[in-house]
Amino acid sequence: MMDLPERQRLILKEIVDRYIRFHEPVSSRMILEDYGLEVSSATVRNDMNDLEEAGFIAKPYSSSGRVPSKLGYQFFVEWLLDLSELSREERVEIVEAYEMQQLDVEHTIKQTAFLLGNMTGCAGFVIPPRPAETKLERVVLFKVAHQLAFLLIVTDIGIVEHGYVTLEENLGPEEIARIMTLINETLRGIHLADVRSLSLEDGPDGWYERPVRQAMFVLRRLLQNRMRQSVQFDGLLNLADALQEVVPEHAMEHFSHLNHAVQDEAAFIEAISQARMDREDIVASIGDFPLNGMETFSVISCTYKPHAGVLGVIGPLWMDYGRALSTASYIANRLESLLSPSHLRPMEE
Repeated sequence: MMDLPERQRLILKEIVDRYIRFHEPVSSRMILEDYGLEVSSATVRNDMNDLEEAGFIAKPYSSSGRVPSKLGYQFFVEWLLDLSELSREERVEIVEAYEMQQLDVEHTIKQTAFLLGNMTGCAGFVIPPRPAETKLERVVLFKVAHQLAFLLIVTDIGIVEHGYVTLEENLGPEEIARIMTLINETLRGIHLADVRSLSLEDGPDGWYERPVRQAMFVLRRLLQNRMRQSVQFDGLLNLADALQEVVPEHAMEHFSHLNHAVQDEAAFIEAISQARMDREDIVASIGDFPLNGMETFSVISCTYKPHAGVLGVIGPLWMDYGRALSTASYIANRLESLLSPSHLRPMEE
């Protein structure tokens, strides 16, 4: 943690905490009245002057109290990293939100982004596990109508895609089951990127049959849609409300810049990579997230396994860091347990 005298560390924590809760400049009198420090007001003012000179706090107006700077928020987040945790009720709420019979990865990612935004009052985001590193567990193929079958792709993290296969022949259940078994025995455990580029010229007996080739064509087309890494956002409008409450004169401008920045998903993913620099722990980018338009926002991010997914929270500089850190960390752990191969439940075929 940043090197400061103990009393100044305490005063700085109280300034940041009070500003986050009440969104108003903090004076030396407020510090003394609210937190009962056994020192004089002159001592507190001197400490606040030192903190201002060091760049941890600033005075927005000549006659006002102090507000935290980006450096002050960074100090506060470092202090919180070892302290924050959710209440039992909040943990139960997250667990219940994830209850399902078979893990649909797309639905789970959307649910996770919603939970992050809803529980923090900010914007949640989730970058799914890297598609190219995901392995095929099995495909499920079953007949739904005359000359029409339904194809479900299940990977080592759950269901990732599904679609219909048009068959030129009216195949019976046994023939459908044989095709499914042939594909699974041949492709199970192969990375999705390799399945997508697999040649139909190399395969076991029966690999060249028309129904198998039709199923493989649909399988590869569905996987093509999954190869591009994406981002799921939820709760961006929460930030519009937060900005309007604290900085109404700049709210529309800041929100417009943010909204424009997150439209480019590839640029956002690259910025996350730059901010994290391959770290596996939780990372707080406070006013220095490397993406144009996000200079007035903070980004909390952490990874989850398998296959290097990332999730987190976007909020204003004055967001509740304790809640954001604890929520992101706990949800990442829950999502990781859900996506682990051992959690994948059997499914009737």
